[in-house]
Amino acid sequence: MTNRGVPGPEGPNADVARRVDPNAQPLFKRPLLVVLVLAGVGGMLDADDYLTYGVFTANQAGNMVLLWLNILEEPGVALLSLSSIVGCALGIASVVFIRSRSWWPIGDRGSRLLLFTAAIVLAVTSVIGGRVFDPRAELTAHELDLWVADWWGAILSISLSAFSLGLLATIFVWAGQHKTAVIAATGPFLDAARYATASAIHKMPEYRFKWRALIAFPIAWSLGAMVVGLTSLDRPVITLIAVVIIALTGALARRVDSDNSTPSP
Repeated sequence: MTNRGVPGPEGPNADVARRVDPNAQPLFKRPLLVVLVLAGVGGMLDADDYLTYGVFTANQAGNMVLLWLNILEEPGVALLSLSSIVGCALGIASVVFIRSRSWWPIGDRGSRLLLFTAAIVLAVTSVIGGRVFDPRAELTAHELDLWVADWWGAILSISLSAFSLGLLATIFVWAGQHKTAVIAATGPFLDAARYATASAIHKMPEYRFKWRALIAFPIAWSLGAMVVGLTSLDRPVITLIAVVIIALTGALARRVDSDNSTPSP
């Protein structure tokens, strides 16, 4: 079975690869640039959510640390971290499940719908976070008591925000020949440092090509966080910017010439 909106990996597991490791290349002329923009959105939302709630909604490794640091003295904050981890995992699992059940969500229209879904969930998150719980205005996460209305509002807002970022990270796993990192910048940073060192020592062009592409992800992530750290924009504005960028990405997702597309590794 073929689908022009899907890259063409080969081998006995080609069908699974199309569903689990989708490539942005068939839908964009500059797939790496598009994914880097989404990575910037991830960094922006993660920084904003950390300022708002004291936990991450994209950096799940950070949440695992915060979970165990707070579990004894501040269990309410620890459970906020746990809700983010669970929400992100459910977002990722949802994309894989939907694409495993049908071919339609793998192509260009399905990818657009998933991008629009991530934008809508973020918009709902902003409404919940703004009306029910906004610690930067009056309250901090450390002052929350377990099971009170504000705590439940925080749980819902955090889990939905993390869910939307999980969706965003799984819609495109590859950008041409490059593995994407929309909600995690540590891995690409480590790989970029490794390949940059190897490139300096061995003078191999392929290593130079790899580290230059990899370092772009932590840079994009950092630029997104910089928008939050160096401006006075509040949460609804930050979320609105993210929603607009994601929705525009979905609107611009169109099939390009599949004959010129490079299959994902």
